[in-house]
Amino acid sequence: MKITDKILSLPPYISTAWKNIVSIHVESRALNGYGSHVLIIELITGSKIEVPNLDPKILEMVFSMHALVLEHEGEQNKNPVATQTFAFPLPFPIEGLTSVLQHNPEQADTPPLPPEILEKIQSLKGVIPEDMTSLQKAEPHCNCPYCQITRAMTGAEEAPAELPQIEEEVSAADLTFRQWDIKQEGEQLYSVTHPLEGDRYTVFLGEPVGCTCGVKNCEHIQAVLRS
Repeated sequence: MKITDKILSLPPYISTAWKNIVSIHVESRALNGYGSHVLIIELITGSKIEVPNLDPKILEMVFSMHALVLEHEGEQNKNPVATQTFAFPLPFPIEGLTSVLQHNPEQADTPPLPPEILEKIQSLKGVIPEDMTSLQKAEPHCNCPYCQITRAMTGAEEAPAELPQIEEEVSAADLTFRQWDIKQEGEQLYSVTHPLEGDRYTVFLGEPVGCTCGVKNCEHIQAVLRS
């Protein structure tokens, strides 16, 4: 036996989800000359399950849990986003889409529909009637249930968001051509490399100051001193 907010399991009579149960009630019966109470469970299929001889404490538990489930469903129905997003059956009549959902800017930030729902909707694209073209198109950047479903059914992709234009100030130093790349290799020892041609020289600023190019007071030494 298991009684939770998800399922009702009373072996060997019934084991099902609460969503499959329409109502429950108790009837008094005369069995073998004695009075008895029978729990009647009516399912959404129209069939009824009779569970006799339940302990009164178990009966109370069943009714309490059923009331809790009904209250929870009532709270969900107060949320139009949750109701419109997940409560409709699939596959649903395509012709009745406009009567089920309409574009709602107030729901533009609705979370994405579950992938399995979108896959089922996309599978209907091949049977969409011609008059579906008259439906209101999905609004760019809107994520309300109507726009999500319409995009999935028509295969329309959301227009990419325009990237903001960023203007950056360019300093005078950025406009100055970099003639030499300078890197310190050791104490008073530097490598000087031409950024385009790749020519590389080594400058020593100790005693005596010198450069591997062999020219005294060359531009390579001047570049290191300016850095």
